Amino acid sequence: MMNVIRLYFLSLHRNAKVILQTLFDAVMITAAFVGAYVLGIRSIPSGLAAVSWPTLIASLPATIAIFYFLGVYRSLVRFTSANSLAMLLAGCGISALLVLFISGFLGQNITWYISTDYFFIFGGLTVGGRFALRSFFRANLNGEKTPVILYGAGESGRQLLTALQQGKFHQPVAFLDDLDERLGSIIGGVKVYGLDELENLILTKKVKVVLIATRRVSRQAQKELAEALKRHAVSVQRIPDVSDLLSGRAQITDFREVSIEELLGRESVPPIPALLEKNTSGKSVLVTGAGGSIGSEICRQVLNLKPKCLVVFDQSEIALYTIKRELAQLLDKENQDIRLVTILGNVCDQQLVEDVTERFQVQTVFHTAAYKHVPMLEDNILACVANNVIGTQSVVNASMAAGVTSFTMVSTDKAVRPTNVMGASKRLAELICQAHAKKQSGMTISMVRFGNVLGSSGSVVPLFRDQIEAGGPVTVTHKDITRYFMTIPEASQLVIQSSGMATGGDVFILDMGEPIKVLDLAKSMIRLSGYQTYVSNGSAIENRPTVDEIEVVITGLRPGEKLYEELLIDSGTAPTTHPLIGKAKERMLNLADLNAALIELQDCIESNNSSGTKELLRKMPLDYSG
Repeated sequence: MMNVIRLYFLSLHRNAKVILQTLFDAVMITAAFVGAYVLGIRSIPSGLAAVSWPTLIASLPATIAIFYFLGVYRSLVRFTSANSLAMLLAGCGISALLVLFISGFLGQNITWYISTDYFFIFGGLTVGGRFALRSFFRANLNGEKTPVILYGAGESGRQLLTALQQGKFHQPVAFLDDLDERLGSIIGGVKVYGLDELENLILTKKVKVVLIATRRVSRQAQKELAEALKRHAVSVQRIPDVSDLLSGRAQITDFREVSIEELLGRESVPPIPALLEKNTSGKSVLVTGAGGSIGSEICRQVLNLKPKCLVVFDQSEIALYTIKRELAQLLDKENQDIRLVTILGNVCDQQLVEDVTERFQVQTVFHTAAYKHVPMLEDNILACVANNVIGTQSVVNASMAAGVTSFTMVSTDKAVRPTNVMGASKRLAELICQAHAKKQSGMTISMVRFGNVLGSSGSVVPLFRDQIEAGGPVTVTHKDITRYFMTIPEASQLVIQSSGMATGGDVFILDMGEPIKVLDLAKSMIRLSGYQTYVSNGSAIENRPTVDEIEVVITGLRPGEKLYEELLIDSGTAPTTHPLIGKAKERMLNLADLNAALIELQDCIESNNSSGTKELLRKMPLDYSG
């Protein structure tokens, strides 16, 4: 019955709603006027007999007119705010003064006491009545609202609270904040709690959504949210950027899902500007594999450092087109006079690479081009070795011939004691760089080794995301498998800074933080999407999952896959000027021995001899056990 009444009144035309508000206020004016006389004389019969009806009749339209003038009726009852209540009280005060003036003009001579009582009664009735009506009309018409927690009790959080309370779908039940001065306070009827209360709030208030209403999310908050996701099906979303809100491109209730990359990201370490700019600003820069995850992000960051020329090189037409379009838009937006060149080609084509580096007078090379999907490369050994090994040799030779001064190769933790062809090929690529760095001094050659980057084409994150969207199952190869993870922007920025501190032959090791269990990552992503999860080995179970559950299947380790990844061949790293970049001292091959092995490898590739290629990798000093 209540819902029918709400729906009826909410469906009325705005003008009809305003008329109902004026009738409500007219009743309140009358009740307050009569009540002031009864309260002043302290007798109901005597008070009613003493009421100055002419004054009331004259004050009614005058007060309604004042409310119109103040804009009280521009805000409907359902959207009553602090500002509209302030205008309402101002109108009540003016009405009380008006009653005195009208009574004197009509010779009724109402006392100040009655006028004051009238103000308080009228103010209480109109404010209290509007609050009561607002609560009535804000009740959810479709059943229960979704209980949500708001993270961030600042200005954005308060705006979001007001918007949600006026809406139909979300019911804010708590604020979370990490600022001590806000804890325990109540904002709009909602209490502010600390991060340590998160899990208790999720359980007691049956929360399904956490809305982040601030741009500043501390690492501790990210950790708490990530931990909560391991145990509860809670979706984490955030409001749009301030720039989008101010420009009108988005509303504060246009939420977007928070990615697992954002939750697993760590507190950023400010970059060292001199290291970023040394080999980029005002220089001609070539990025191979520019359409890939790391390569494209290096391109974005280099562009922000204002190079003279940026050459983006990739063998994938669609990847090259995509990054070119994005970079061109960035240049137009920033109105920067930077030459942008796209080269469609294969890094194994040494003559092409050399022609490109000479034509555009390249001074800095970031070599990120590589095949890196471990299981696929186990089935495509020749393609892996040709691209990752011969391609690196080609780019190094071409860069030296063209007079490049700085060369940085992106490597991987899988190059350490490799158990797969991909890792072995990357370790051999490192040896190529080390040998050339030792032999010549015209070009500073360095390598940067790190683990998985969240969201890259070789990462499990895109795979898990696709599997979740398809309703599962999500596949994990082993319940104990762990990996290091880093966000793409952080890894790319550290690669550029590593280049700036290279002296020749350096193997830089990025601090990847703590390793993460892939099973925990899968569970977090499932719960971040709002689902429950359970783990199985893929066999049938008696109680099948509900529609709100997604299965995680343990499939077994794939060929060449390790349980744990390493970043060092020999123990220990030397510190550098950056706290997240270390330097390893590792074994090398002399260039003569290396070239002889590469000739044999090239012969195997050209004769399509996969088994011979793999056997050569085993014989070389790579610690390859595949």
